[in-house]
Amino acid sequence: MADFEQKTDEYGTTILKLVRVKEIGGGSVRLYGHIMLSIKHYKESDTEMMIVRFISLAGNTMARANLNNVAASEKLSLNKFTATVNHRTNSVDFGPVQGIYMEETLRGRGIGSFGLNELISWLKSNFEEYTINPFEFISPDNASQEDIDRRNKFLENFGFTLGFTDVTQRSGTMKAKKVSILKEHYNSEKVEELDIEQFVFGLINDKASLEKSYNDLKAEYAARGEELLAGIPKSEIVKYTIIGCVLVLIILTLLLI
Repeated sequence: MADFEQKTDEYGTTILKLVRVKEIGGGSVRLYGHIMLSIKHYKESDTEMMIVRFISLAGNTMARANLNNVAASEKLSLNKFTATVNHRTNSVDFGPVQGIYMEETLRGRGIGSFGLNELISWLKSNFEEYTINPFEFISPDNASQEDIDRRNKFLENFGFTLGFTDVTQRSGTMKAKKVSILKEHYNSEKVEELDIEQFVFGLINDKASLEKSYNDLKAEYAARGEELLAGIPKSEIVKYTIIGCVLVLIILTLLLI
């Protein structure tokens, strides 16, 4: 799969989507963090592929997974969904072939559903009558019953039929006869797509406002012959908030290039 991506990279197009992830609990809703979706479309002769990757933006409240404990085979497909369309056989393969793995901190938050929904929406809009080749899955040995139940519900919500090869349901196959049978599904209460342009300009405005507040405070304390950063926690918060906004802007700029 990686070879195909590399080979066709020059023919591809990319769409970026920014998603706000919300956490619902105790009757209240709070911000959990932001995720960038990189949606790449490749086309070469009789084959098309769409790849959806999830990128946690720096500075949000999401803790990054400890990737040192992730197997090499899982890293190849971490936070990524693919759909490969074969026009010779009028069929679709889901992937990655190594399996689908989400970081633990991203599971159960509606992020995966949003990403897979992008793939299925694209397939239903263009290849409704194509058949779907069965996709084999296997859960890690340390997967809990809750993880397995969540995976099963996740796939069934999109219209896949599941068949299992063992009583623990750790391994099996997801099937659907045609693309037209699949369902579009994601939880809008958990995830919300944002306008990237408005988000970036909002950060710029926040940065300018914070810089003004910081400079005003600095001038005020200088006029009184005092050091702004001499034991004033609030000023430290202002300073590092500015730095955080700048870092987020740099990351967004790199992603948009």
